[in-house]
Formats: sequence, structure tokens, C-alpha cells
Amino acid sequence: MTASSMAITTPNPTIDPTEPTEIEKPPGPFLRFANWVSEAMGRPTNIAFWLVLIACWTMIFAIGGPRLASGAWLPRWFTSTGYNFPLNLITTVAELFIGFLVAAAANRAQDALTVLLAHIRATVERDAAIERELKVAIAENTELTKQVHELQVTMSQQTALLDQIHRQFETLGLFPPPAAGSARPD
Repeated sequence: MTASSMAITTPNPTIDPTEPTEIEKPPGPFLRFANWVSEAMGRPTNIAFWLVLIACWTMIFAIGGPRLASGAWLPRWFTSTGYNFPLNLITTVAELFIGFLVAAAANRAQDALTVLLAHIRATVERDAAIERELKVAIAENTELTKQVHELQVTMSQQTALLDQIHRQFETLGLFPPPAAGSARPD
């Protein structure tokens, strides 16, 4: 999957989220051709093809004899200084064109990297916001835990006070003593 056909679904904070980023748009014919050329240029098959072609070209002129080496068999316009050997012109233009195609591929890779970094940045910012919210929640939880502990201590003191009041009322005879066999709740 090439970078130009990969869709990234996380929001990009650097641009309008309703607009698709360049990386999310499907590649047009030029970009598909540029992708093909830039991938083909780096393959071992391409390098092997050109090595074989250069070896064949060299062998043709190495064993072709003096007539072939002199270039007298070629048309005069083909070897004239005015035209500067058409093969050089063709290869120069092809090199220039391939350079532009590879540069287009590099630009797309840079765009993909920029979008990816923006998404990473958005994720980091989202994680930082979650971390801040978690800190607040933990602080609230800690405060609630302290309040629950204080409430337990207060309830324990209140229960002890109620038990003491209950015993005093029992000693005064205001409450009948518990029946035999029944346990007094503590």
C-alpha cells in the first residue's frame, strides 16, 4: 500500500477536519505513474537491465571493428555536433523526467510524514488531556476516600457514644435488660 492511497482516520489538528488531507485523496494518473517509476527505479531488476544494456552496448563497439567504432555507418545528422548525439539528448531528458517523478514521490512521502506527525501530535495532546483529567479524578477520589475514612471514624465515635448512653439508661432502669439468651448488638 503506498502512502498516497492510505487513509488516516484520526483528526488532524492543523487543518479543517471536514476537508480530506492530501494523503487521504486517491492518487490521480500522474501520481500512480510517479509511484510506479519511483518504485521501479529502486528495484534490482532495473539495475540489472541497465547493466546488461551497457555491457551489450560496450560489446557491440568492442568487437564491431573499425567501421563500427568510427561511426561512419550512422547518419551524419545523428553524430553531428549540432544535434549532439541524440542518444545523449534522450537520456538527459529521461534522467530529468525520472528525477522529477522521484521528487514527486519524495514530496508525497514528506506529505504523508507531515500528516502522520500531525496525527501523532493530536494523539499526544489527547493523551495529555486524559492524563490531566485522570489527575483531577484521582485527586477527587483521594478526597472522597479521606471523607469516607473520616465518616467511618465519626460513625465509630457516634456508635461508641450511643452504646455508652444505652448502658447509662440501662443502669438507670429506663431500658429493661435484654432477655436471657439474646445477644446484645454491639
